[in-house]
Amino acid sequence: MKHIFLVNPAAGKGKTLPALLQRITYSCEKLGVDYEIYHTTTVGDATRYAKKRCEESPNETLRFYACGGDGTMNEVANALACRKNAELAVVPTGTGNDFLRVFSHIENFSDMDKLILGKAIPMDIIKFGEEKYSLNILNIGFDCEVVKRVEEIKRASWVPHGMAYSIAVTQVITKLYGSDFTITTDDGKVYDGNHILVAFANAQYYGGGYRPAPTALVNDGLMHVCLFDRISRPMLMRLLPKYKAGTHLDGIEKRPYLHYFSCKKATFEAPDMMTVCADGELSPAKKLEIEVVPLGINVVVPQGSKCTALVKKQKPSAENESKE
Repeated sequence: MKHIFLVNPAAGKGKTLPALLQRITYSCEKLGVDYEIYHTTTVGDATRYAKKRCEESPNETLRFYACGGDGTMNEVANALACRKNAELAVVPTGTGNDFLRVFSHIENFSDMDKLILGKAIPMDIIKFGEEKYSLNILNIGFDCEVVKRVEEIKRASWVPHGMAYSIAVTQVITKLYGSDFTITTDDGKVYDGNHILVAFANAQYYGGGYRPAPTALVNDGLMHVCLFDRISRPMLMRLLPKYKAGTHLDGIEKRPYLHYFSCKKATFEAPDMMTVCADGELSPAKKLEIEVVPLGINVVVPQGSKCTALVKKQKPSAENESKE
């Protein structure tokens, strides 16, 4: 196996780069693995380079380490989707890293030895538009505006990165919000009207710990969709703590403005161009075909960790065991 480390020098404002390179070199040399380090240069460079390497070595297993934040992970995932000879390992050196919240002992992702010795498991991935992918959550609406504002807030050195999302929510909610768009699912259900946000989830967390899809599993072949109709600002402010904790589904039958369902495919349509956020990466769209690709990417679980959002295998019944 070839171990390829894709390093975003700008992640974490570059402060962790020297220590990261030292950890990579030390662990790879100690464990005797075949490795290389590639420094990304521009947006999209990680996708381009990983695709190139996969095409050059179709018969070799390649493990790509996305060293950065959610953006770097998304770039590498876009290159590795639907490639059987490729594995994605995530080395968290940026901010966010929400996808990793569905794993136990997240600290193991920063332990280079344990990550190199980890095993890859197949997971679902969300495909949208023209061959674009989201490993974690694809969201549209209010929270996309929050992400835009987060990037501006992070440029202020006095703001702790862990507080940026909450500050952005408070700022954005004071402005006009709510957009007209339609969601149509593969079973023919139509959700049309003025909505605050919609999240198509493969995993469970985004935005620095918000949990829109607490029931989402990364290998069930489904997208879990959370859709908010427009409600008053005071009502939204009261609901946000529950939305962050993942308890907004409790008593959902008393919240007609909140829709939560799962599907394999869905269509998003809006009369005006809107911002789409895939794992924190922004792009414009008026219409999107969105679908889950079952077990479409191989993700490395570090030694000593496990994914807590997997479909549980049913134990064989006593009758079946006796037949075997």
